[in-house]
Amino acid sequence: MGYILTIAVLGGGIGGLATSYYLCKNPQVTKVIVLESSSRFGGWLWSTRRSDGAVFEHGPRGIRPAGAVGRFLL
Repeated sequence: MGYILTIAVLGGGIGGLATSYYLCKNPQVTKVIVLESSSRFGGWLWSTRRSDGAVFEHGPRGIRPAGAVGRFLL
């Protein structure tokens, strides 16, 4: 008899969503649960849609500040 393999992924950012996607493709995994602490998925990635229909894609920080300020930023 087979077994049920449920996996919890902590965080709904791009890393957590990609991990969940690939876990779902594994035939041994029967259930994937994504746990996110905020009200939306995507982490630092998000989109803004203006009233004229233009969509702006925003992403994670590409440039870190130098020195002590940027040392612990991911």
